Amino acid sequence: MRMFCIFKFCAFSLLSLFLAAGRLFAAGNEGVSGAQFLRISAGAKASALGETGAVSAGAQSLFYNPAGLADVSGSEFSVSYIKWIMETGYSNLALAQKVSGGVLGLGLSYFYVPPTAQYNKFGAELADEYVVRDMAVILGYSLELGPGVNLGLGLKRISSKLDTNTASATAGDAGIKYAVIPDALTLGFAAQNIGTKLKFNEVADSLPFNLKLGGQYLFRFDADTNIRKDVSLFADINSMKDAGVYANFGLDCTMLYYGKTAYSIRGGYKTTAGAKGSGAALGLGLDSGTYLIDYAFSPMGDLGKVHRGSFTFRFGGKPAPKRNF
Repeated sequence: MRMFCIFKFCAFSLLSLFLAAGRLFAAGNEGVSGAQFLRISAGAKASALGETGAVSAGAQSLFYNPAGLADVSGSEFSVSYIKWIMETGYSNLALAQKVSGGVLGLGLSYFYVPPTAQYNKFGAELADEYVVRDMAVILGYSLELGPGVNLGLGLKRISSKLDTNTASATAGDAGIKYAVIPDALTLGFAAQNIGTKLKFNEVADSLPFNLKLGGQYLFRFDADTNIRKDVSLFADINSMKDAGVYANFGLDCTMLYYGKTAYSIRGGYKTTAGAKGSGAALGLGLDSGTYLIDYAFSPMGDLGKVHRGSFTFRFGGKPAPKRNF
């Protein structure tokens, strides 16, 4: 009871912080921050759920809320690839390992832009090409503070290259995750990209700082039968330096057959992109307990379509439950 009262106080304080941040990060400042690739949703599952990630779990939580690392019971490896707009690509690797006292995580994000030909002032193509790339290396740690309460921290090193110019920055993430009602209601909060500026030559840009607050509510049907059905509702609210305050929503419908393999259909919506016709997302998932395969599709209006795929492998530790978060 005391823990719940503390959480209510923290939730009220966070809501006040969001309202203040929303006024500070006025909408209309889209694209003013550096390292914009950090805003791209890394995992296919979270992306299919409208990019909700406040209560994410496992190795991929490094990219959303590091508190979710504590849900790893042994070892977990995850790889994701995104076929992004205009022939660009975004790849992510994440590894989580249970250690004494908590869970360690290591992640890598790499944004790729195809080389562009260079031309001289007469229009003749040169042998050299323009090279653009962005990368972030993330180290995270999470531990269980109490029953159902996880705390996580992350440290990332960011580097960018624009032709012959390079820039780097250091940033941190912090998050908390709380199972208010076990196997039903889970809430999470994360502060992302708190760090130094990314500086090219004499121009320095702040990182896309974000506050994320969200939750999941799980409805479980036919729990005592051979075919269990779970329906989960997800919702996040974000206050970002570039986009102001916006919301994300997701719906996950999962069927677990004989306690072995779970199949999921997902859908979601992100309010920031709705005006461009790119707020919706759909996805599929398969969870065998040992490995997970996830896919997400989202239209980007005139910019085209985005396909995401993720593969996760679990090993060591106790058998992982078929979690619907």
